[in-house]
Amino acid sequence: MSRIVSVECKCAICGATNVYRGLASTNISGGPDLDLRPAEMKRSTMHVWIQECPECGYISKEVSDPSDVTREWLLSEKYLTCDEILFESELAKQFYKYYLISLEDKNPENALFAVLHAAWACDDKNDDINAKHCRELAISLATKLIESNHDNKENIMLMRADLMRRAGQFETMIDAYASVQFDEELLNQILRFEVEKAKEKNTACYRVADVTGKE
Repeated sequence: MSRIVSVECKCAICGATNVYRGLASTNISGGPDLDLRPAEMKRSTMHVWIQECPECGYISKEVSDPSDVTREWLLSEKYLTCDEILFESELAKQFYKYYLISLEDKNPENALFAVLHAAWACDDKNDDINAKHCRELAISLATKLIESNHDNKENIMLMRADLMRRAGQFETMIDAYASVQFDEELLNQILRFEVEKAKEKNTACYRVADVTGKE
């Protein structure tokens, strides 16, 4: 069961104090998807993973988090229209706006997960075109983190393989991972699974349990 509580936060941009919903606790039954989306019940708590200030529109994990964006920037056409993307999901819009803010703050890791979460929200609405677009943006950010030798490089590499397959970048993914060998055998097992599915031109969602046969 997930426990959602009310929390009072002051917006770092406009100073308005409002009450938001926050995730106090949740449970997970089973392993994650191959792009790390958690199983239920945490899977269904995405709506409380971020907060949006009702006064100025600032979005962050907590609106009290500092940012370099200004109130004027939050009124920009780019931000208000989500780069003119017509999302089917309001939650996808929120995560995409958080992605834009993270880019302004020069935080590629936050931007990566924000736009990945936007893709998940699109998945839930069967908004396949925008889910693919968000994954393509996530691939670019993941590549930058990999090239910068991020501390979590291997996990990001494996997640990028799933993003590329689900975005239909089959040949590119197969070529990019032809000689990749991870230190952990489970990661190699997952990568082999990803490559086989890419060869089949399969863009479906799979879980770790589909690879290991174990929950």
